[in-house]
Amino acid sequence: MKVLIIDDEQAILKMYAVPFEAAGDEVITAIDGQTGLQFAKDQAPNVILLDIIMPRVNGLDVLKKLKEDTSTQKIPVILLTNLPEECSEDKAKELGAIGYLVKAQNEPAVVAEKVKKLLAT
Repeated sequence: MKVLIIDDEQAILKMYAVPFEAAGDEVITAIDGQTGLQFAKDQAPNVILLDIIMPRVNGLDVLKKLKEDTSTQKIPVILLTNLPEECSEDKAKELGAIGYLVKAQNEPAVVAEKVKKLLAT
């Protein structure tokens, strides 16, 4: 499986890549939304983990653009953020995300498990 993680914090990118790589998955990381959009088009990942709070292009805008583009609209997107679910889960689903995980409530290994479960449904 090819996983694209988009987050503006290098430490977060590394931390969440570890359990996927340990399971033999290919991980691509993007440090901002614009780069993430380009990687989504160029790399055709099986799933995208997307932070919401990022400079320049925030995650909800990235999600909207992914779903508007025919080359990326079918890629499952899971928001991985520190915003409480009440803030954005409904908005995320409206925009086409298949899941919403709060970083503070989910260790990286748990996130990897939940991503695989969401993709299996």
